[in-house]
Amino acid sequence: MAPSRKKPRKEELDVFTEEQETGPKIERIDLGDTASLKRALDDAVIQAACDAGHTIDNTYTDAKIVLGLLACAIACFAQFYPKLLLHFPKLHLNNTWLVAGCVVAYAILSSLMTVVAMLFEKDAIALTRAVPGGPPALAIASRLPRFAENYTLQIALRDAPEATKCGSGSGAAALTKSVGAYFHEDGQLAADVIKQDAAKLLAQAVASKSQ
Repeated sequence: MAPSRKKPRKEELDVFTEEQETGPKIERIDLGDTASLKRALDDAVIQAACDAGHTIDNTYTDAKIVLGLLACAIACFAQFYPKLLLHFPKLHLNNTWLVAGCVVAYAILSSLMTVVAMLFEKDAIALTRAVPGGPPALAIASRLPRFAENYTLQIALRDAPEATKCGSGSGAAALTKSVGAYFHEDGQLAADVIKQDAAKLLAQAVASKSQ
């Protein structure tokens, strides 16, 4: 006769359940969602750069945020200005020209956001600042086309020609690998693997400054 198994006490079950609930939440990504795969890889690369002592330069990101806020403010003004006239008649302006001006201003601001993204950022996921006595300014760019399998990561000196465009050369340190090398079958990111590859490219890019 097989010995009977001892049932765990309620206290033991509660502790086990609490450990499961308070443990680190593992993010699993749909392997068919290219955008999510690239976002996860890019975030890991940026984290590796920060861990290596590089300072992220958010100038272009901040500029796009300011332009976006201005565009939203103009759109809100065009939407609600007629209602303000009911409470403040002295603010009366030609509504047609006002709305037309808001539309033009919105289009200009939106176009400027596109110019910053396409002309200056290009494929860059992060730009770093030069630190006195520390690492030089770098441009970190990546590319993973929709429905593609290979992820390209490039790190170059920021002042190099076309440094923010993947595949531009310019003496950049680069690699191309299948996304399968960085993700488990269940969609969990192998963060240590991508961070190690990013650290190697960062070291190569910094070393090229002294050559």
